[in-house]
Amino acid sequence: MKKYGVLLVITLMLFSLPAQASEMPDLTTDCTITVGSKAFTKERLFDRDYATYWNGEDSGKTVTIHSPEAIHGLYICWLSAPRAWAVEEKINGQWQKTSFEASPFQHAYYPLNGAKEIRLKPEGKSKKWFGMSEIFILGKGELPPYVQTWKEAERGSDLLLLFAHPDDEALFFGGTLPYYAGELGLNVTACAFTPATPLRVSELLNSLWTMGVKNYPVLGPFHDTYSLKLDKAYRDFGKSKVQRFAVELLRKYQPKVIVSHDVDGEYGHGMHQLCADMMLYAFDAAADAGKFSQSAKEFGTWQASKLYLHLYKDNPIVMDWDKPLRAFSGKTGYEVAKLGYAQHLSQHRYEQYQVEPKDSENSSYHFGLAKSTVGLDTLKNDFFENIDLGTFQVEGE
Repeated sequence: MKKYGVLLVITLMLFSLPAQASEMPDLTTDCTITVGSKAFTKERLFDRDYATYWNGEDSGKTVTIHSPEAIHGLYICWLSAPRAWAVEEKINGQWQKTSFEASPFQHAYYPLNGAKEIRLKPEGKSKKWFGMSEIFILGKGELPPYVQTWKEAERGSDLLLLFAHPDDEALFFGGTLPYYAGELGLNVTACAFTPATPLRVSELLNSLWTMGVKNYPVLGPFHDTYSLKLDKAYRDFGKSKVQRFAVELLRKYQPKVIVSHDVDGEYGHGMHQLCADMMLYAFDAAADAGKFSQSAKEFGTWQASKLYLHLYKDNPIVMDWDKPLRAFSGKTGYEVAKLGYAQHLSQHRYEQYQVEPKDSENSSYHFGLAKSTVGLDTLKNDFFENIDLGTFQVEGE
Protein backbone atom coordinates (compact mmCIF):
# COMPACT_ATOMS: atom_id res chain seq x y z
CA MET A 1 0.00 0.00 0.00
CA LYS A 2 2.91 2.31 0.71
CA LYS A 3 3.91 2.09 -2.98
CA TYR A 4 0.46 3.15 -4.16
CA GLY A 5 0.39 5.98 -1.65
CA VAL A 6 3.62 7.37 -3.11
CA LEU A 7 2.20 7.07 -6.62
CA LEU A 8 -0.92 8.94 -5.53
CA VAL A 9 1.15 11.77 -4.04
CA ILE A 10 3.21 12.03 -7.24
CA THR A 11 0.04 12.05 -9.37
CA LEU A 12 -1.51 14.80 -7.25
CA MET A 13 1.69 16.83 -7.50
CA LEU A 14 1.69 16.53 -11.28
CA PHE A 15 -1.92 17.68 -11.55
CA SER A 16 -1.23 20.56 -9.17
CA LEU A 17 1.54 21.96 -11.40
CA PRO A 18 0.42 24.95 -13.44
CA ALA A 19 -0.37 24.05 -17.05
CA GLN A 20 2.14 25.42 -19.50
CA ALA A 21 0.40 28.03 -21.62
CA SER A 22 0.36 27.31 -25.32
CA GLU A 23 1.32 29.78 -28.03
CA MET A 24 -1.30 32.20 -29.30
CA PRO A 25 -2.75 30.62 -32.45
CA ASP A 26 -2.75 32.61 -35.67
CA LEU A 27 -6.44 32.94 -36.53
CA THR A 28 -5.93 35.11 -39.61
CA THR A 29 -6.84 32.61 -42.32
CA ASP A 30 -10.00 31.60 -40.43
CA CYS A 31 -11.23 35.20 -40.20
CA THR A 32 -13.41 37.19 -42.57
CA ILE A 33 -11.66 40.48 -43.33
CA THR A 34 -13.35 43.37 -45.12
CA VAL A 35 -11.81 46.72 -46.03
CA GLY A 36 -13.39 50.08 -46.75
CA SER A 37 -11.75 50.46 -50.14
CA LYS A 38 -9.49 48.67 -52.62
CA ALA A 39 -10.99 45.33 -51.66
CA PHE A 40 -9.14 43.65 -54.51
CA THR A 41 -5.90 44.15 -52.54
CA LYS A 42 -7.10 42.97 -49.11
CA GLU A 43 -5.39 39.56 -49.50
CA ARG A 44 -2.11 41.44 -49.28
CA LEU A 45 -2.85 41.92 -45.57
CA PHE A 46 -2.22 38.25 -44.89
CA ASP A 47 -0.12 36.91 -47.80
CA ARG A 48 2.99 37.02 -45.57
CA ASP A 49 4.82 38.95 -48.27
CA TYR A 50 6.29 42.17 -46.91
CA ALA A 51 6.67 43.56 -50.43
CA THR A 52 2.86 43.78 -50.83
CA TYR A 53 0.43 45.88 -48.83
CA TRP A 54 -3.08 47.25 -48.45
CA ASN A 55 -3.42 51.02 -48.38
CA GLY A 56 -7.00 52.05 -49.13
CA GLU A 57 -8.44 55.36 -50.25
CA ASP A 58 -8.65 58.13 -47.66
CA SER A 59 -12.45 57.74 -47.61
CA GLY A 60 -12.25 54.00 -46.96
CA LYS A 61 -9.56 53.44 -44.36
CA THR A 62 -11.43 50.88 -42.25
CA VAL A 63 -10.51 47.22 -41.69
CA THR A 64 -13.23 45.01 -40.19
CA ILE A 65 -12.48 41.53 -38.86
CA HIS A 66 -14.91 38.73 -37.95
CA SER A 67 -13.33 35.76 -36.21
CA PRO A 68 -14.79 32.36 -35.23
CA GLU A 69 -12.68 32.54 -32.06
CA ALA A 70 -11.92 35.27 -29.53
CA ILE A 71 -9.26 37.73 -30.65
CA HIS A 72 -6.71 38.43 -27.92
CA GLY A 73 -4.10 40.30 -29.91
CA LEU A 74 -3.07 41.91 -33.18
CA TYR A 75 0.44 41.97 -34.56
CA ILE A 76 0.56 44.62 -37.29
CA CYS A 77 3.34 45.39 -39.73
CA TRP A 78 2.52 48.95 -40.79
CA LEU A 79 3.70 50.62 -43.98
CA SER A 80 5.30 53.34 -41.88
CA ALA A 81 5.46 54.39 -38.26
CA PRO A 82 1.79 54.56 -37.20
CA ARG A 83 0.06 57.78 -36.28
CA ALA A 84 -3.00 57.91 -34.04
CA TRP A 85 -5.51 55.12 -34.68
CA ALA A 86 -8.16 53.10 -32.87
CA VAL A 87 -9.51 49.58 -32.57
CA GLU A 88 -13.19 49.01 -31.80
CA GLU A 89 -14.20 45.69 -30.21
CA LYS A 90 -17.77 44.42 -30.10
CA ILE A 91 -18.23 43.10 -26.56
CA ASN A 92 -21.66 42.04 -25.28
CA GLY A 93 -23.26 43.75 -28.26
CA GLN A 94 -21.57 47.09 -27.56
CA TRP A 95 -18.66 48.68 -29.39
CA GLN A 96 -15.75 49.56 -27.12
CA LYS A 97 -12.99 51.77 -28.51
CA THR A 98 -9.32 51.80 -27.59
CA SER A 99 -7.19 54.59 -29.05
CA PHE A 100 -3.47 54.36 -29.69
CA GLU A 101 -1.14 57.31 -29.92
CA ALA A 102 1.44 57.77 -32.64
CA SER A 103 4.40 55.44 -32.26
CA PRO A 104 7.81 55.05 -33.93
CA PHE A 105 7.37 51.25 -34.15
CA GLN A 106 6.57 50.10 -37.68
CA HIS A 107 5.98 46.54 -36.38
CA ALA A 108 3.91 46.40 -33.19
CA TYR A 109 1.77 44.13 -31.02
CA TYR A 110 -1.57 45.22 -29.53
CA PRO A 111 -3.30 43.14 -26.81
CA LEU A 112 -7.09 42.90 -27.10
CA ASN A 113 -10.01 41.74 -24.96
CA GLY A 114 -11.32 38.61 -26.66
CA ALA A 115 -14.02 40.01 -28.96
CA LYS A 116 -14.89 38.17 -32.16
CA GLU A 117 -15.65 41.28 -34.19
CA ILE A 118 -13.30 44.27 -34.37
CA ARG A 119 -12.76 47.38 -36.51
CA LEU A 120 -9.52 49.25 -37.16
CA LYS A 121 -9.49 52.86 -38.33
CA PRO A 122 -7.20 55.93 -38.27
CA GLU A 123 -7.89 58.93 -36.05
CA GLY A 124 -7.14 62.59 -36.62
CA LYS A 125 -7.15 64.61 -39.81
CA SER A 126 -4.46 62.70 -41.66
CA LYS A 127 -5.55 59.27 -42.86
CA LYS A 128 -3.23 58.75 -45.80
CA TRP A 129 -0.63 56.91 -43.70
CA PHE A 130 -3.04 54.13 -42.64
CA GLY A 131 -1.81 51.07 -44.48
CA MET A 132 -0.39 47.67 -43.59
CA SER A 133 1.83 45.09 -45.20
CA GLU A 134 0.79 42.28 -42.82
CA ILE A 135 -1.67 41.65 -40.02
CA PHE A 136 -1.63 38.67 -37.65
CA ILE A 137 -4.89 38.01 -35.76
CA LEU A 138 -4.06 36.05 -32.63
CA GLY A 139 -6.06 33.92 -30.19
CA LYS A 140 -5.42 33.27 -26.52
CA GLY A 141 -2.06 32.11 -25.21
CA GLU A 142 1.58 33.12 -24.94
CA LEU A 143 3.11 35.46 -27.49
CA PRO A 144 4.74 33.57 -30.38
CA PRO A 145 8.46 34.29 -30.77
CA TYR A 146 7.97 35.96 -34.16
CA VAL A 147 5.83 38.73 -32.62
CA GLN A 148 8.05 41.77 -32.19
CA THR A 149 7.56 43.70 -28.95
CA TRP A 150 10.10 46.49 -29.29
CA LYS A 151 11.53 48.75 -26.64
CA GLU A 152 12.73 52.26 -27.39
CA ALA A 153 16.50 52.55 -27.47
CA GLU A 154 17.68 54.24 -24.30
CA ARG A 155 20.65 56.21 -23.08
CA GLY A 156 23.47 54.17 -21.66
CA SER A 157 23.96 51.74 -24.52
CA ASP A 158 26.62 49.13 -24.02
CA LEU A 159 27.20 48.86 -27.76
CA LEU A 160 26.21 51.01 -30.73
CA LEU A 161 26.39 49.43 -34.18
CA LEU A 162 26.26 51.97 -37.00
CA PHE A 163 25.75 50.50 -40.47
CA ALA A 164 24.93 52.11 -43.79
CA HIS A 165 21.96 50.06 -45.07
CA PRO A 166 19.51 47.44 -43.88
CA ASP A 167 21.28 44.07 -44.41
CA ASP A 168 24.77 45.44 -43.64
CA GLU A 169 24.13 44.61 -39.97
CA ALA A 170 24.39 40.92 -40.88
CA LEU A 171 26.63 40.91 -43.96
CA PHE A 172 29.69 42.63 -42.49
CA PHE A 173 29.21 42.38 -38.73
CA GLY A 174 28.38 38.68 -38.55
CA GLY A 175 27.81 37.49 -34.99
CA THR A 176 28.06 40.92 -33.37
CA LEU A 177 24.33 41.32 -32.71
CA PRO A 178 23.55 37.63 -32.02
CA TYR A 179 26.35 37.46 -29.46
CA TYR A 180 26.18 40.78 -27.66
CA ALA A 181 22.42 41.43 -27.88
CA GLY A 182 20.99 37.91 -28.11
CA GLU A 183 23.39 35.80 -26.05
CA LEU A 184 24.70 38.28 -23.49
CA GLY A 185 21.57 40.43 -23.38
CA LEU A 186 23.50 43.68 -23.42
CA ASN A 187 21.89 47.04 -24.12
CA VAL A 188 22.56 47.30 -27.85
CA THR A 189 21.55 50.14 -30.16
CA ALA A 190 21.48 49.44 -33.89
CA CYS A 191 21.50 52.44 -36.22
CA ALA A 192 20.85 52.32 -39.97
CA PHE A 193 22.32 55.45 -41.56
CA THR A 194 19.78 55.23 -44.38
CA PRO A 195 16.64 53.14 -43.87
CA ALA A 196 16.04 53.33 -47.65
CA THR A 197 12.38 52.23 -48.09
CA PRO A 198 9.51 51.01 -45.85
CA LEU A 199 10.03 47.49 -47.19
CA ARG A 200 13.67 47.56 -46.21
CA VAL A 201 12.76 48.81 -42.75
CA SER A 202 10.40 45.84 -42.34
CA GLU A 203 13.15 43.48 -43.43
CA LEU A 204 15.58 45.16 -41.05
CA LEU A 205 13.18 44.75 -38.14
CA ASN A 206 12.72 41.07 -38.96
CA SER A 207 16.49 40.64 -39.19
CA LEU A 208 17.27 42.41 -35.92
CA TRP A 209 14.55 40.51 -34.06
CA THR A 210 15.88 37.23 -35.46
CA MET A 211 19.35 38.12 -34.15
CA GLY A 212 18.12 38.92 -30.64
CA VAL A 213 17.93 42.71 -30.70
CA LYS A 214 15.08 44.07 -28.55
CA ASN A 215 15.73 47.83 -28.84
CA TYR A 216 14.02 49.46 -31.81
CA PRO A 217 16.67 50.64 -34.28
CA VAL A 218 17.61 54.25 -34.86
CA LEU A 219 16.74 55.13 -38.45
CA GLY A 220 18.85 57.89 -39.93
CA PRO A 221 17.28 60.78 -41.86
CA PHE A 222 19.39 60.24 -44.98
CA HIS A 223 18.25 59.04 -48.40
CA ASP A 224 19.92 56.10 -50.10
CA THR A 225 22.53 56.88 -52.73
CA TYR A 226 25.57 55.21 -54.21
CA SER A 227 29.08 56.58 -54.42
CA LEU A 228 32.56 55.17 -54.77
CA LYS A 229 34.36 57.93 -52.91
CA LEU A 230 34.09 59.40 -49.44
CA ASP A 231 34.10 62.99 -50.69
CA LYS A 232 31.18 62.27 -53.00
CA ALA A 233 29.22 60.69 -50.13
CA TYR A 234 29.78 63.78 -47.99
CA ARG A 235 28.67 66.06 -50.85
CA ASP A 236 25.49 64.04 -51.26
CA PHE A 237 24.39 64.65 -47.67
CA GLY A 238 26.37 67.66 -46.44
CA LYS A 239 29.42 67.04 -44.26
CA SER A 240 28.26 69.24 -41.38
CA LYS A 241 24.82 67.56 -41.34
CA VAL A 242 26.41 64.11 -41.22
CA GLN A 243 28.81 65.08 -38.44
CA ARG A 244 26.03 66.72 -36.44
CA PHE A 245 23.99 63.52 -36.71
CA ALA A 246 26.95 61.37 -35.61
CA VAL A 247 27.80 63.56 -32.62
CA GLU A 248 24.18 63.73 -31.48
CA LEU A 249 23.86 59.96 -31.87
CA LEU A 250 26.71 59.37 -29.41
CA ARG A 251 25.56 62.02 -26.97
CA LYS A 252 21.97 60.77 -26.98
CA TYR A 253 22.65 57.03 -26.56
CA GLN A 254 25.98 57.19 -24.69
CA PRO A 255 27.51 53.93 -25.93
CA LYS A 256 30.52 52.43 -24.25
CA VAL A 257 31.62 50.69 -27.46
CA ILE A 258 30.98 51.72 -31.07
CA VAL A 259 31.30 49.37 -34.05
CA SER A 260 31.06 50.48 -37.68
CA HIS A 261 32.21 49.90 -41.25
CA ASP A 262 35.55 49.57 -42.98
CA VAL A 263 37.30 52.87 -43.77
CA ASP A 264 37.66 51.63 -47.36
CA GLY A 265 33.96 50.78 -47.56
CA GLU A 266 34.35 46.98 -47.73
CA TYR A 267 33.87 46.64 -51.49
CA GLY A 268 34.39 50.39 -51.98
CA HIS A 269 30.94 51.79 -51.12
CA GLY A 270 31.14 55.49 -50.30
CA MET A 271 28.34 55.33 -47.72
CA HIS A 272 30.20 52.59 -45.85
CA GLN A 273 33.30 54.78 -45.87
CA LEU A 274 31.17 57.64 -44.61
CA CYS A 275 29.93 55.65 -41.61
CA ALA A 276 33.49 54.81 -40.59
CA ASP A 277 34.74 58.36 -41.08
CA MET A 278 31.87 60.00 -39.21
CA MET A 279 32.50 57.75 -36.20
CA LEU A 280 36.23 58.52 -36.23
CA TYR A 281 35.23 62.18 -36.04
CA ALA A 282 32.38 61.84 -33.55
CA PHE A 283 34.33 59.69 -31.07
CA ASP A 284 36.30 62.79 -30.03
CA ALA A 285 33.86 65.52 -31.04
CA ALA A 286 31.00 64.18 -28.91
CA ALA A 287 33.14 64.86 -25.82
CA ASP A 288 33.80 68.47 -26.86
CA ALA A 289 31.06 70.89 -25.74
CA GLY A 290 32.23 73.34 -28.37
CA LYS A 291 31.23 71.01 -31.20
CA PHE A 292 27.54 71.17 -32.11
CA SER A 293 26.68 72.91 -28.88
CA GLN A 294 22.92 72.50 -29.23
CA SER A 295 23.06 68.73 -28.73
CA ALA A 296 25.64 69.24 -25.97
CA LYS A 297 23.09 71.38 -24.13
CA GLU A 298 20.29 68.86 -24.77
CA PHE A 299 22.14 65.62 -23.98
CA GLY A 300 25.45 66.63 -22.46
CA THR A 301 28.81 65.58 -23.86
CA TRP A 302 29.87 61.96 -24.10
CA GLN A 303 33.15 60.10 -24.34
CA ALA A 304 32.82 56.54 -25.59
CA SER A 305 35.45 54.04 -24.48
CA LYS A 306 36.25 52.23 -27.71
CA LEU A 307 35.64 52.38 -31.45
CA TYR A 308 36.06 49.29 -33.61
CA LEU A 309 35.99 49.43 -37.38
CA HIS A 310 35.50 46.48 -39.68
CA LEU A 311 38.78 45.26 -41.27
CA TYR A 312 40.75 48.08 -39.59
CA LYS A 313 44.45 47.30 -39.99
CA ASP A 314 45.75 48.79 -36.74
CA ASN A 315 45.24 46.89 -33.48
CA PRO A 316 43.45 44.02 -35.23
CA ILE A 317 41.24 41.51 -33.44
CA VAL A 318 39.52 38.37 -34.69
CA MET A 319 36.12 37.61 -33.22
CA ASP A 320 34.93 34.06 -32.70
CA TRP A 321 31.47 33.90 -34.23
CA ASP A 322 31.62 30.08 -34.34
CA LYS A 323 30.81 29.46 -30.67
CA PRO A 324 27.43 27.81 -29.99
CA LEU A 325 24.99 30.26 -28.41
CA ARG A 326 22.52 29.00 -25.85
CA ALA A 327 20.09 31.81 -26.59
CA PHE A 328 19.76 30.37 -30.11
CA SER A 329 19.60 26.67 -29.22
CA GLY A 330 23.25 26.07 -29.99
CA LYS A 331 23.46 27.89 -33.32
CA THR A 332 26.60 29.95 -33.76
CA GLY A 333 26.67 33.71 -34.12
CA TYR A 334 27.61 33.30 -37.77
CA GLU A 335 24.68 30.95 -38.37
CA VAL A 336 22.26 33.34 -36.68
CA ALA A 337 23.61 36.21 -38.79
CA LYS A 338 22.78 34.16 -41.87
CA LEU A 339 19.24 33.74 -40.53
CA GLY A 340 19.13 37.51 -40.10
CA TYR A 341 20.22 38.12 -43.67
CA ALA A 342 17.59 35.61 -44.83
CA GLN A 343 14.99 38.21 -43.80
CA HIS A 344 16.25 40.68 -46.42
CA LEU A 345 14.41 38.99 -49.28
CA SER A 346 14.42 42.08 -51.50
CA GLN A 347 18.23 41.97 -51.59
CA HIS A 348 18.67 38.32 -52.46
CA ARG A 349 18.68 39.14 -56.15
CA TYR A 350 22.22 40.39 -55.58
CA GLU A 351 23.82 36.98 -55.45
CA GLN A 352 27.31 38.30 -54.80
CA TYR A 353 26.41 39.26 -51.24
CA GLN A 354 26.51 36.90 -48.28
CA VAL A 355 27.29 37.05 -44.58
CA GLU A 356 31.03 37.24 -44.97
CA PRO A 357 32.75 34.03 -43.80
CA LYS A 358 35.89 34.02 -41.70
CA ASP A 359 38.37 33.55 -44.54
CA SER A 360 36.80 35.97 -47.04
CA GLU A 361 38.32 39.26 -48.14
CA ASN A 362 35.59 41.13 -46.24
CA SER A 363 35.48 38.72 -43.30
CA SER A 364 32.79 39.55 -40.75
CA TYR A 365 35.17 38.21 -38.06
CA HIS A 366 37.94 40.81 -38.53
CA PHE A 367 37.96 44.22 -36.85
CA GLY A 368 40.45 46.71 -35.52
CA LEU A 369 40.53 49.03 -32.53
CA ALA A 370 40.57 52.49 -34.10
CA LYS A 371 40.17 54.57 -30.93
CA SER A 372 40.28 53.80 -27.21
CA THR A 373 40.31 55.58 -23.88
CA VAL A 374 40.93 52.32 -21.97
CA GLY A 375 44.13 51.11 -23.58
CA LEU A 376 44.88 48.51 -26.23
CA ASP A 377 43.53 44.99 -26.30
CA THR A 378 45.76 42.12 -25.29
CA LEU A 379 43.41 39.13 -25.57
CA LYS A 380 41.94 40.53 -28.79
CA ASN A 381 38.74 38.52 -28.78
CA ASP A 382 36.11 40.79 -27.20
CA PHE A 383 34.86 44.29 -28.00
CA PHE A 384 34.50 44.86 -24.24
CA GLU A 385 38.02 43.98 -23.17
CA ASN A 386 39.15 46.47 -20.49
CA ILE A 387 35.57 47.67 -19.92
CA ASP A 388 33.70 46.90 -16.69
CA LEU A 389 30.08 46.20 -17.57
CA GLY A 390 29.18 45.21 -14.05
CA THR A 391 27.44 41.93 -13.40
CA PHE A 392 25.33 40.49 -16.19
CA GLN A 393 24.20 36.96 -16.81
CA VAL A 394 23.97 35.00 -20.01
CA GLU A 395 20.34 34.11 -20.73
CA GLY A 396 19.65 30.56 -19.63
CA GLU A 397 22.10 30.52 -16.69
